[in-house]
Amino acid sequence: MEEEARIIKFDGDSKIVQVIAKVFDNNLGTLLAADDNGRIIYFNDTGKKELEYTDGEACISDIFVSLIPEGVNFSDFMQMLDGRVIETIAYRKNHTCFKAMIRMSRIDLDEAYNVFSVLNVQYEEFAKKELEKVENNLKKSMKARNEFVANITHELRTPVNGIKGHIKNLMNETENSSEKKTLDIIMKCCENMEKIINNLLDFSKIEAGKFEIVEAAFDFRACINHVVDTSMSIANEKGIKFSAYIADDIPDQVIGDELRIVQVLNNLVSNALKFTSIGYVNIEVYKTRLKNGRMELTFFVIDTGIGVTLEEKEKMFKSFSQVDGSITRQFGGTGLGLYVTRQLVELMHGSISLESEKGKGSTFTFTIEVGVEGNEQEQEQVTPVIAHMLNAGMGLPQMEDIDRVYKYGSDENRREIKNTCEKLILCIEMENWEKAEIFADSLKKLTGDAEQEVKSKVFKLVMAVRKEDYDKSTSQLEDIKKLVLV
Repeated sequence: MEEEARIIKFDGDSKIVQVIAKVFDNNLGTLLAADDNGRIIYFNDTGKKELEYTDGEACISDIFVSLIPEGVNFSDFMQMLDGRVIETIAYRKNHTCFKAMIRMSRIDLDEAYNVFSVLNVQYEEFAKKELEKVENNLKKSMKARNEFVANITHELRTPVNGIKGHIKNLMNETENSSEKKTLDIIMKCCENMEKIINNLLDFSKIEAGKFEIVEAAFDFRACINHVVDTSMSIANEKGIKFSAYIADDIPDQVIGDELRIVQVLNNLVSNALKFTSIGYVNIEVYKTRLKNGRMELTFFVIDTGIGVTLEEKEKMFKSFSQVDGSITRQFGGTGLGLYVTRQLVELMHGSISLESEKGKGSTFTFTIEVGVEGNEQEQEQVTPVIAHMLNAGMGLPQMEDIDRVYKYGSDENRREIKNTCEKLILCIEMENWEKAEIFADSLKKLTGDAEQEVKSKVFKLVMAVRKEDYDKSTSQLEDIKKLVLV
């Protein structure tokens, strides 16, 4: 007759025994103990629920059928398994099974106890397979999307180029200044469309991991001057001061991807000019480190535009995202420019950040690495001028001049109102309502501290412009000029 299993029970009065019993029963995995004959003398509560056995009801070979080779001495085999982690199959009382990871610990007291910690990894394996399926499907979906974006943007280039070609022909043929202005607006719309197409193409390349940085020697100062020349006409149209400063210690010739540096700056400058109606946009470039023939350049793009809140900053560099849906209506854009910009900066071994205050402007700061030729002296630390500038917060817009502009009744304020009114009436006459709305909003800001009669007239003007009502817009504007400028 077989010897009856000696069941382990935690029924002592000792507090430590009660603690151990509680720990064992609340363990997330199965714990079981077997004597040296292979009979299970203890299950924790998790084990009883998982395996559906009770104490003394099963042997190790009933649960781990393939664990112990036939004819092997159980005690010797347990000593060999002590401390090892093994992957095996565990069977329940109802003969269903699951994949398990087990660790066996042999404890020799007055008797030998073989303690098994069992973890059901069946669900984990299933989750891994499901995750692999999702990842594969996502990759296929991303590939299909990127191919679609690449194809559609290539297709869009053809009609845009066709429109531009016809516009150039018409501009050469006409002498009518009004027609030329209209054609110029259409040309700028085509150029904006090209920017969107280029951002979409870059986005699809970046997402597909096919974007490459191509470095070559180029004239750095000429590169920055090209960026300024490209956007100067927009700044002049809006009456915004636009300038660039390059530190003297930056060499004329550097090695980098000129095309992508220009793209990054154009994206940031275009963004700054778009959201600035009063004040200035500045570019500043400094050398901040030089080591092993690689120079770190730090760029600041500073504006006195609409700014963003701390909460809105989180959205700034995400794809297809703008801080406010109403901004898309007023200013346009896909929300891809800053996402592509960040990716380009990171591909050039740099980083980008934003400091901003709602209503008081923004400063984008980014770094990139370029190569240098010749015998530049190596600098491992940030140069003193930049350390001072960063510590003093000189990268942020200085708002004293802008505050004087906003102070209603001051000379600066009256001059800015006059300039804004002149640009606004020109936009209304040309029926360029999109720009007219921008200048009308600027006028609203400039008269924020005016008497109620003025503010009421300005509010009616803004509403008339948004409705594209020529007669009411011109009438309200004339009333405002008489109240404010006479």
